[in-house]
Amino acid sequence: MGHYLCIASNDVPPAVSKRITLNVNFVPVIRVPNQILGAPYGTNVRLECLVESFPNSVNYWSNTKGEMILQGPKYYLEEVKTNYKVKMYLNVQNFEYKDVGTYKCLATNSMGHANGSIRLYEIIVPTTMPTTTSTKTTTTTTTTTTTTTMTTLAT
Repeated sequence: MGHYLCIASNDVPPAVSKRITLNVNFVPVIRVPNQILGAPYGTNVRLECLVESFPNSVNYWSNTKGEMILQGPKYYLEEVKTNYKVKMYLNVQNFEYKDVGTYKCLATNSMGHANGSIRLYEIIVPTTMPTTTSTKTTTTTTTTTTTTTMTTLAT
């Protein structure tokens, strides 16, 4: 893919040039950087898919039930496009139990379609308890008694 300039010349002027743009059509290709993603409940989570396609694809997300996800208070959708590449983001606000599951990013163009999956699960954050340190000292006393007996012999 790109722009090319073709120049034809011989010994008879003028030389002729033509600018050509070459586009290669191909089915969408999806890459998922993190296929398994964990987060604690109550946090905002961002899922990411990378799409390459030409012609441009129609991109969308679906939930565990296969339903298309629409933008709203729960979900914020983003796309960052550069030439034939798109970064798709699904931002899940206030992650909770009902959000756990497998999400799909999907891309379709006139050449075909592709999808990628991301499994979202809960990470349990351990609660920290205040710690106290105690030291127990044990004292042992040993008493030793020595008895000496003397015997006197009379002559």
